[in-house]
Amino acid sequence: MSLIKYNPSLAPLLDNFEDLFSVFDAFDPMTRPRPGISKPRANIENLEDKHVIELATPGIAKEDLVVDLNEGRLTISYEEDDSAHTNTFSFQRSFKQSWTLPKNVDIEKVDAQYTDGILTVSIPKRAPEVPPHRRIDIA
Repeated sequence: MSLIKYNPSLAPLLDNFEDLFSVFDAFDPMTRPRPGISKPRANIENLEDKHVIELATPGIAKEDLVVDLNEGRLTISYEEDDSAHTNTFSFQRSFKQSWTLPKNVDIEKVDAQYTDGILTVSIPKRAPEVPPHRRIDIA
């Protein structure tokens, strides 16, 4: 068995794999219900001084979003309470998305902002450690 290196450019193709079967929904929509949105779209930027993750979460209240940081893993989740669900349509029922953070980030200064349906998580980078320099005398 051989390992295949992950190719991030193929990820959008795999995200839409379920849509291939939507052709059959026209013939019998009761046999295969259309899947809901599994996770919100994310923009991830690697800037000089920080990493920025932006999630599109329209229609979700800021209080309902949960951002956790545990053992170097950032998790953003949302779960809708079924008892509060009165109408039959909802853009997003629940999602959970995680990222493993690199070792060069300052986890104590991670910050999250929510504006106009966009959750922005800023993850500042630590200054690179410079190895100590010393001169060694020759005996």
